[in-house]
Amino acid sequence: MPFGFSCHNQCSLEFIKSTGEDLIKMDLVGNVDSCPVTTDTWEARAMIKQSDCGGQSVYHCLSDNKGRKWEKCVEKTQLIGGQCPIFTDDGYIDWKQCNTSMPTCPNSTYISDEVYKYPACFGNNTASKHVAPSVALIIGIVSPVLIIVSLALVAMVIVYRRRKSKLVVKCPENADELQTLIPEGLQEEVKKHYVLNGMTALSREDGKSIVVLGKFGNSVSSTSRCILEGFAKQKQWTTMEFRYTDIPCTVEENTIMFVYGWFGLWNDDPCSIEKVRNACQELTHLLGRIPNVKIIIGMRSDHLKKYHLEIDEATKDLFHIEINLDSEDVHKDAEHLKYFNEKIKKTCVKSECACNDLKFDMFRNGCDKAIIGIPLKVNVLAKYHDLIHGYVDNRDLLKTMTDHFTALENETEKKHVYGWIMYICLKGKYARSENVDEALIQNMKFGITARSFDENSDELNRYVRMRNSDKRNNISPQDAQYVFWHPFIYICAFHYLYKKDPDAVISYCNIDAIVQLVRPEGVSKTYLEVSADSPRVARFNERMQQKGLVDEYKNHPLIKTTAKDSHMGSCILV
Repeated sequence: MPFGFSCHNQCSLEFIKSTGEDLIKMDLVGNVDSCPVTTDTWEARAMIKQSDCGGQSVYHCLSDNKGRKWEKCVEKTQLIGGQCPIFTDDGYIDWKQCNTSMPTCPNSTYISDEVYKYPACFGNNTASKHVAPSVALIIGIVSPVLIIVSLALVAMVIVYRRRKSKLVVKCPENADELQTLIPEGLQEEVKKHYVLNGMTALSREDGKSIVVLGKFGNSVSSTSRCILEGFAKQKQWTTMEFRYTDIPCTVEENTIMFVYGWFGLWNDDPCSIEKVRNACQELTHLLGRIPNVKIIIGMRSDHLKKYHLEIDEATKDLFHIEINLDSEDVHKDAEHLKYFNEKIKKTCVKSECACNDLKFDMFRNGCDKAIIGIPLKVNVLAKYHDLIHGYVDNRDLLKTMTDHFTALENETEKKHVYGWIMYICLKGKYARSENVDEALIQNMKFGITARSFDENSDELNRYVRMRNSDKRNNISPQDAQYVFWHPFIYICAFHYLYKKDPDAVISYCNIDAIVQLVRPEGVSKTYLEVSADSPRVARFNERMQQKGLVDEYKNHPLIKTTAKDSHMGSCILV
């Protein structure tokens, strides 16, 4: 299990004075005198506060860095012995070192909502002693105070609105304005406080690496790249971006790296564990050998949850600091709703459009809610606005896109676009510098040629674009690889093609996609995976034998072995 916390961005708004700052940041509902220190009292308070929590957030009662106690609903995280969780001014969980001379300090790994077992983490946790005043006295005192506070808040809001364009966000390390380092015009929803938290975490002396976690479509890559670019701009460092299987042997000093594609580009390959271990070891060695190197790991949260026990103890420090994008709360829902309205509702000029029937709650309650993040759902339906009616009907983004590819096949004027989409799906990528697979094109009747590929075509660009890392590294259009603009769109194309012609997929599709997205009948599969019957499993075995890959994938559920009870080795099945 990773050891994680969300770092306080330690930035302050210049115009907020000390008294006003405390007033703005105060949670009038959550402040308490003391925190519960027994299982029964903790669970009782959690039950009372249950209505305030939602998604993955759970009840916490923690101190802040001033010793004040707060009750809040946040996502729990794991800490190591000797560490105490505390709330930052922004309501996220950070940690401080416990006074180990006290016998009730944590001495082993634990979860943040179990902190009540370690009273030393609360410091002075004695409830205030006071004589209860009369109701009349309370009213006499509180009423004028509330009026004054309300007037002060109104005045501060007015000042804030007038001076909004002049806000200066300062980092304590230097005078750089971190906000200006975050790229504008982003294609995905990226929360700036996550970017600021990541940049601040990497600026710490012990912050050599961070892991950005989130479910599929929760802007993991976009957030990671914003942290990468912002930190590099702030420090004047060099940036690098590569898959976990392509880690360089060495890098220059003053380099920050973004490592992506863990366990598989589209889904997890159950037999990728050894590659992941090797990659973790290589990154750890780079950090140990070369000064001034930072690493950002972008990873799906469900993959880390599934495989965390397989990560070697020696490399666990790579995952010590988490920026978790999956936490849900009222504030985040409001941000998602704003993004939804800006990207979909406000851009539509039709008076009678299916988007009028699309409600934000549909994103939270659909068939795809467990695996697909809301930002991706918004981006897909914003890009393919004409598919909104389908999503309203079935609340399933994968089915909506699969049905779209079915319709695209029958559009005569877009035959070349359809052909290239399916060709790239089977091959996994396309580069002009590589010869096209003429046999595949003929067998599948795609009707395309190398000359018909036009990377500037608006229709093709709806699905395919230059690989991000190639674009960042200024690779020429001739040598660059062209891929689907998001892995999810690739998966949708794969599902469509597998439904249309499963034998062709098993026979011709790239091996990586099959081992990541296909499971044999009888083995549980996820929302993103498809099932193969016995004849197709046998056909895939023959293909792997011809390629000499049976030994490498001998423990994959698709590969039959003679010993039915053979040891599963580095392959994890669920």
